[in-house]
Amino acid sequence: MKLISHYLESIDGVVIYPIISFLIFVTVFSLITIYTLRLKKSKVKEMKNMPLDDNETDINLINQQL
Repeated sequence: MKLISHYLESIDGVVIYPIISFLIFVTVFSLITIYTLRLKKSKVKEMKNMPLDDNETDINLINQQL
């Protein structure tokens, strides 16, 4: 680890990379949070029931693609 930190210290402007990564993370996290909070209740209900739905629609889609 000492070898890596030595090389990173010799690079000019390396301090900005962690800041940029953090800002990208916070931006994406915020956008996903806003998106999920703004979802309509009907859409949430539909997605909630997806695993319990019949597989007939999936089978029909597969058959149509063949």
